Amino acid sequence: MRLHRATTITLAVAALLATAPPGRPLRAEEAAAPSDLAARVAALMPSVAEIKTVARTPQGRMFFDGSGFVIDPTGIIVTNRHVIAGASEITAILPDRPPLAARPLFISDWLDLALLKVDTAEKLPAVTLGDSDTVRVGDPVLLLGNPLGVGHSLSTGVISALNRDIGETMFDHFFQTDAALNHGNSGGPMFDMKGEVIGINTGLTSSPGNTGSIGIGYALPINDARFLIDQFLKTGVVHAGGIGVRAQRLSTQLAAAFGLAAPRGAIVTEVDPTGPAAGRIRNGDILLRVNDQDAADTRAVARLVAATTPGAQVQVQLLRGGSELTVPVTVKQITDNPMTVMATMGHAPAERMGFATPSDPGMTLAPVTEAMRAKLGLRPGQTGVVVIGVTPSGAAAQHRIGVDEVIEAVGMTPVSTPADVKKALKAISDQKRRYAPLLVLGQQGPRWVPLELEADR
Repeated sequence: MRLHRATTITLAVAALLATAPPGRPLRAEEAAAPSDLAARVAALMPSVAEIKTVARTPQGRMFFDGSGFVIDPTGIIVTNRHVIAGASEITAILPDRPPLAARPLFISDWLDLALLKVDTAEKLPAVTLGDSDTVRVGDPVLLLGNPLGVGHSLSTGVISALNRDIGETMFDHFFQTDAALNHGNSGGPMFDMKGEVIGINTGLTSSPGNTGSIGIGYALPINDARFLIDQFLKTGVVHAGGIGVRAQRLSTQLAAAFGLAAPRGAIVTEVDPTGPAAGRIRNGDILLRVNDQDAADTRAVARLVAATTPGAQVQVQLLRGGSELTVPVTVKQITDNPMTVMATMGHAPAERMGFATPSDPGMTLAPVTEAMRAKLGLRPGQTGVVVIGVTPSGAAAQHRIGVDEVIEAVGMTPVSTPADVKKALKAISDQKRRYAPLLVLGQQGPRWVPLELEADR
């Protein structure tokens, strides 16, 4: 269960529906047409599976429910990775068929996606995969699944929003729907009104104290899943492209910290010294576009780079030292460590930050020593200053800078002692700049933090 502001994001799924002949808008009376709805559901339901799993835990055997759908008549079923996580037994139940033992065929590192295989002598009815790139806000949708383990069920609604980031993966691109979505719906199909799958029901947002549907559910667009599914079914392996760059969206505060009038694009937090971008892109560069994609949508950039054929080039437009330039970078094949394709993107806290001053940044610092490198598991030669204390409710704490994190630079100035930090902060304060950009190395990798600053009194 993942906390999201005042709500709770839980892994599950939802459903929606209405029907209309193609080529014209849906009328209210058609949305309620029971005969059309019943016929459509009857045609789709045989391809939808209840997924039941058993996990062995210290407390004994535990039972869980999810959903899935058949994509190949030989018995290949799509579901969410989290549906089968930790399972020692997996069973798929299709309408009017005996339960079938299932085994994992493929489990994705990149997305919440898994393929299961069931052995059956007869061909199974498979769904038709649609084109999720054509989905619009307001489109009616139909979700089928196994909510709360009660069995095959239908819920209906519309697409409420596109490109939602729920902090689940580096590529988050979810559809939001107002359809009823509950635990057990995870892994089930979201259909459009042509009866084609456009998404995989994956998660929901609930209010505090409530773990059920409040009309905010999420589905993984099927085109994102097909990128991995097609590769695996054709070759037995999955590859993705990477350029060895980590970046985060440029917030209003970070833009001010770097002297920009308004936020544009994404700021580089790390460049892999052995990656394709080494020597071409630098920490602190502001990425404006990658090919035709606005770099401010870091998740879209991650998807674009991952889908680029290894050996091909992407054109990276960036801002460095006030000047714009375009840098060609050759995409490298990434297979072993998908997290290096793109870093998890940070989100600036919405609340107002406390102030820091050059002499009191709200944290206690110490140089990085050999002993400190060993204690924190830092790489050999790691430079910077270590945060050894944080003032509660101070500027550093409010920006979520934590003990044992390392400050590598203040702006474009590398630091190795607390005095270096104080000097760099004073230089920024003397320029009457409101924010000081700190490059902070934490457990999830480096990130830029806009420390709100005022002069020493």
